[in-house]
Amino acid sequence: MTKLPTYLPAPGAPAFARRLRALMAADAPAACPIHVGLGDPVPNSSSLAVLTHTTARYLVDGNAHLLPSFNTAPPPALRILNAASRGRDDAMAREFDAMPQDLASDLWHSVDKVCEAPETLTRIERRTASDLFLRLGYPQRAGQVLGLLQADVHTHAFHPETVRAELAVLFRLHPGAQDVLEDRALQAAADTGLPPRARVSLANFVVVRNGKRGTDTPALHRAAELGRRAVAEIEDTGMDRHLAEHTLYRAIAYEPFLVRDVALTMELLERAALALIEAQPRRDTVEYQAWEDHAFPMFETLSKTLLAQGRADEALTSTAELVELSPHDHRAWAVRAQALVAVGELEEAVRAWERVLPQGGLPVAAALFYIGWAHDRMGNPAQAQSYYRRSHTVDPTPEALATFMESA
Repeated sequence: MTKLPTYLPAPGAPAFARRLRALMAADAPAACPIHVGLGDPVPNSSSLAVLTHTTARYLVDGNAHLLPSFNTAPPPALRILNAASRGRDDAMAREFDAMPQDLASDLWHSVDKVCEAPETLTRIERRTASDLFLRLGYPQRAGQVLGLLQADVHTHAFHPETVRAELAVLFRLHPGAQDVLEDRALQAAADTGLPPRARVSLANFVVVRNGKRGTDTPALHRAAELGRRAVAEIEDTGMDRHLAEHTLYRAIAYEPFLVRDVALTMELLERAALALIEAQPRRDTVEYQAWEDHAFPMFETLSKTLLAQGRADEALTSTAELVELSPHDHRAWAVRAQALVAVGELEEAVRAWERVLPQGGLPVAAALFYIGWAHDRMGNPAQAQSYYRRSHTVDPTPEALATFMESA
């Protein structure tokens, strides 16, 4: 099975600054206006971006209590990266009310007004507002809404209704204290005074954080057990319970995955998929948006797991579900292309990467790099170099890109 070269933007502040300068000049503007001013969704808006817009709309309309639980948050720097891709360094400020007037929509201004006095909001509204501000890249405003700007990460008392939201905000406000906050999350997951659904979320957080680092730790196993206990206490028999079961099984699949127990890993992922099927609501509802938000990482995880196990044909089937769920999400097409490469369909993989290009922004850089790599493999070195150079104009920092440009 053909293996793709690793493409990773260089870490660190100097590399990030260099990336922003490149994006400013690259003429690859992000097509979706949602994360830079809360503009209305466009045909190229991903499902994840549309959820951000939906969250804002429900908040300002006074309907935050009607929002179901969402699953996925955008990358913390998305607003800044998208602003850079549009050549708008004036949209990168840390203050929410500093968004330029020509970019700030009426919805943006309405959010600002609704959150002027956080103490007048309900707990659900404060939780929703904090989630929205994190999605838009404003951790300070999220902290203000939840009253966390002076919080001590060691001693802060979490509120039962907003515990998961508070943890998410503190994680962003105190990046140097993330291990401390993981310990706090594990303690809270064991606190039977908190609602079972919140404890499942906290346990999953600890499991996934360790799993993504590839660390098979006592904390991971303790959190998995606490998650199992908590989900058993959920009395609801509807969508919320099924989604809680889904997220738990998907998270605790890391336990066998880290010790290379393929059979148990797949069994847990299959149980997660079955719970997701049980949870599926009717289309054209906000509940269906939430369901899709859980389904995407399910099929993304399944696809990547199958690829890691060398089961390329099954991964290809799984990625077909992924791109159908969110056809304008660069992550979907990246995994789809990887599966196509694994089955030897390089030309089809190129077409998959090409689906990323109209979306604009930073993801274009990786897509262009891999299109170049595919042309290299297909015996088209001149075309490959052209794509490598285009990728370099969007993000010059990945080591792999420099290596391929030098060696070709």
